[in-house]
Amino acid sequence: MRARVTKPMTAGAATNSVDDARVFRDAYARLVTVAREGKRAVSEQIIQAIWYDQLFDADALVTTEGQRVRIVSPGWWNHSEGPDFRGAQIEFGGTTRTGDIEIHLDHAAWRAHGHHLDPRYDNVLLVVVLEPKPPAALPLTSTGRAVPCLLLGNYVDESIYNLPDLAEAGNGEVDVSLGRGYCAGIAQAHGAGRVRDFVMLAGEWRMLNKARAIRERMDRVGVDQAVYEAFLTACGYSRYKHHFRAIAQQLPHERVVQLAKHDAFLVEAAFFQLAGLLPDALPEGTTAVPHFARLRALRRDHLSGLRSIPLTWKRVGVRPNNYPERRLSGAARFLARTSRAGLWESLNTIWRAENTVAARRRALENLFPDAMGFWAEHCTWTGKRLAKPVATLGAARVRAIIGNVFLPAALAVARRERDRSLEERALEFFAAMPKESENHVVKRMLPRVFGDAKPGKVNFRLQQGLLQVYQDWCESNPSCRGCPIIGHLDPEGTAKSQTGNRMGPCGA
Repeated sequence: MRARVTKPMTAGAATNSVDDARVFRDAYARLVTVAREGKRAVSEQIIQAIWYDQLFDADALVTTEGQRVRIVSPGWWNHSEGPDFRGAQIEFGGTTRTGDIEIHLDHAAWRAHGHHLDPRYDNVLLVVVLEPKPPAALPLTSTGRAVPCLLLGNYVDESIYNLPDLAEAGNGEVDVSLGRGYCAGIAQAHGAGRVRDFVMLAGEWRMLNKARAIRERMDRVGVDQAVYEAFLTACGYSRYKHHFRAIAQQLPHERVVQLAKHDAFLVEAAFFQLAGLLPDALPEGTTAVPHFARLRALRRDHLSGLRSIPLTWKRVGVRPNNYPERRLSGAARFLARTSRAGLWESLNTIWRAENTVAARRRALENLFPDAMGFWAEHCTWTGKRLAKPVATLGAARVRAIIGNVFLPAALAVARRERDRSLEERALEFFAAMPKESENHVVKRMLPRVFGDAKPGKVNFRLQQGLLQVYQDWCESNPSCRGCPIIGHLDPEGTAKSQTGNRMGPCGA
């Protein structure tokens, strides 16, 4: 998980981002010193920050087995499940390898956390431990591979930790972002326009790729089914997208339309039954829920042959408002509302209407249900009523579905039917779309790609471009070594790397 460090806010004091970064790096280092002196405990998140900023003597690193180690890139700081850093580039004895990094306070944590049984940790290159003594045995992955270990506590230079401990006090947050890449130096040397144009081109490429994927699916299963699958997948967010796609493929759109025409709540009952989220009874002592009784009756009368899919709904780290019951309910209501005309025809009518981009966007948004019904007021069958109704598909998710499903679907149909008018309207819509809610990749990529240069207005297309650049180039090569983008954007070779020690040599 990613660390957040609080920063004291001083009224009227101007701050400098470079000075702030130096202060907080020193603060992290001071915490390690304090921990080693036995004055207080230090959290694993702080050790992650120290690894990320390389606040130690990185020139003479040796594993517990005596192998020389050089950090080309510390990797992408992961604030989700799995290893603490992904895509790190580590040089072992002169050979560079790419993989993951796991950070621990002591050696026992690897087994205590179950990493030795978890395939998600099979790509770990190096276990970094604050404990200064070597382990009795190297940590093992689920495949039985021994993972090299680095004793970080032996490489901290205590003489530099002389600033106040700012990491504990205050009411503001400093969110450490990924170090700057070579593109930031290009933006600094030549202006942000050159880099922005490239990123915007990547955004268009990403959208056309999405359209191509949906079009290929349309050719196999039909237009409505392809859009339905993409829509339901998007309703599942990253955590549940595969679950929701499985439901969409198990209950075809044609059947959804039949159910909705009979009773709109039949779609929700079918989704819940497939998902295993409609139990036979609620826990003893629970107040009877009329909506629960209604769905059970619909299942009994109309869905007796529908069997559940073996899905596991892990809820750790998921906000209750994003629980699958609420998302499935919102999706069911949307599909019921579009069942009379048909899913694609409901969208197509909006795309072909003579309208402004803003009016078209509002029309698409109006297809989604309002905050009403049982699931607008609850997150689980047995939970407390929410203080006020909350839409099962919130405004941010609706905008994401419009941009990532309905827009590429329109482009797919336009290309499929060679409809130039529809394609022009879709591309006009794409160019004018405002930015989505910022995800962690976009938040990291903005400073990495543009540095201190102003990127201009951040819109949906720019965000899509940043995601594509990350996917194609930065995720697998955070050190920028040999990146072909450098030669394309800086043929003069006049830009300087802004990655510093954090990312290692760039363009080498």
